[in-house]
Amino acid sequence: MQRIRYIFIIILLTLLYGCASAVKITSVVEKNKDGNFLVKWEVSPDQEGKINIYSSSSDSSLANFVPIKSSRIEDQFALFNPSGFGVREYFLLKTAGTTSGIVANRIIDMDNVKNFRDIGGYFTVNDEQVRWGMIYRSGDLSNANLFDMERIKKLGIKTVIDFRSKENAAIHPYILPSGVRKISLPMSMGEDTLNQKIEDGSFTRSDAIRYVQDMYVGIVENYKDEFSEMFNILCDENSYPILLSEALGKDRVGLASYFILYALGVPHYIIEEDYMLSNETINITKVVENAEGFPEYIQEALTAVLTVDKAYLNYVIDHIRQKYGSVDNFMEKGLHVTTGKKNLLRKYLLYNLNFK
Repeated sequence: MQRIRYIFIIILLTLLYGCASAVKITSVVEKNKDGNFLVKWEVSPDQEGKINIYSSSSDSSLANFVPIKSSRIEDQFALFNPSGFGVREYFLLKTAGTTSGIVANRIIDMDNVKNFRDIGGYFTVNDEQVRWGMIYRSGDLSNANLFDMERIKKLGIKTVIDFRSKENAAIHPYILPSGVRKISLPMSMGEDTLNQKIEDGSFTRSDAIRYVQDMYVGIVENYKDEFSEMFNILCDENSYPILLSEALGKDRVGLASYFILYALGVPHYIIEEDYMLSNETINITKVVENAEGFPEYIQEALTAVLTVDKAYLNYVIDHIRQKYGSVDNFMEKGLHVTTGKKNLLRKYLLYNLNFK
């Protein structure tokens, strides 16, 4: 018994020492206003030394990455001019025998399209990484100019899934580059009711919060078939790259992105972070014209509707769990996302690369 206890202690200390000594690189890439790439990193546990940065125009193989700079770990950032590869550039960081995942700029600069970004790059609970450049999300494309259309072509987007209501889509049609297929999966958000409340002056911030909460529940309950069809499209390898689009790219697209990332095994808290990015990419003052002409309480209500909040997302996820038992049950029974479909999605959307 004493010997078994000693063995257990040795194993425990070995595990603790292994966990404590494991080096992890967390990194992000942003594009600044000058069009340069800003690569940021954190290495844990804290240490000094060199970190090597690699770049590539393609993320299809680790062999494509070439060294471009060696920096001190404690610098925590480095700035690079675009290498002329195009819209996207991919980076890898290495130190102490550890390699980061592939990182790229998540937000894609557009002239007239709001909230255009990539949902790749996140890690799953099994430490697998979602591929970049496979699924994008955005706001309305009806005002896209030639620069925006050229960006969409360079990103290689083959399929646009349009979640706007039939009425909205008819009033503001999309004109897409040749070869891009648009699939409409219309979902109404009760815009007429919202507009009427605003015009009547009977809309407060509390009303706005209830409106968004009820709207989210209505979307998941009333449009199961549309979400199910979205997953059928995602299970066709020829559909990629795909762009999910709607008015502001934050509500219907936000829920669609949640279900996709959840199916891939991305943790809830990371999906929350992706959902919350809409607050950084939507300028409310440009969405609502003459907003300053409304009473202050109406402006507060509009802000609540036009921004995202973790409470909105968690409200509908709690609803799903209470009614269906779990998100998995809802997706399997309501959206027909079977184990087979999940395996296909993981085949198409997770990197099959060895970062060790």
